[in-house]
Amino acid sequence: MIICACGSRSGFTYTMCSEAREGFLARGFGVEVVYPINMDISHCTGCGSCENGRGCVIDDDMSRIYDSFETSDIVIMCTPIHYSGPSSVMKTVIDRFQTLWPRGSAGPRYMACMMCGGDAEPEFRGAMYVFKALAITAGSKWLGDLRISGTDSKSPSEIREECRGFISSISSAASL
Repeated sequence: MIICACGSRSGFTYTMCSEAREGFLARGFGVEVVYPINMDISHCTGCGSCENGRGCVIDDDMSRIYDSFETSDIVIMCTPIHYSGPSSVMKTVIDRFQTLWPRGSAGPRYMACMMCGGDAEPEFRGAMYVFKALAITAGSKWLGDLRISGTDSKSPSEIREECRGFISSISSAASL
């Protein structure tokens, strides 16, 4: 599963997700791409209801992501970098995984992330801390990350090439 936190289908984050999808399909794997921006996903309210093991009580589209997250072999989180962290769309999804804490690991075997930033030297560390914390909580092995900087001056073809190489390397590392 690829969680694509793009704001539109014309930007670099969308290009990254599309290329990752094509890379997995070319290797014969099924892949689902979800676009939280087009889904009804509420913010975590911190109500604590998930602490008793019941799961999240909010009835929205996040249930589709939970189901795929738990049954996928690999989950790739893909986001633009906003203020040194994941986009608000991605952060909303990640915050809703608070339900993993009381249950322990219930996630995919592997996780990875792809990030992009328009600046020549975007700060990726904040997003990395968030993604790796989710992987640890889910009990997933971390496969790595793709960090693409300078998207303000790159072409989509350059982005595609970097994504192809990344998908190839994590597919091999996961023996997918």
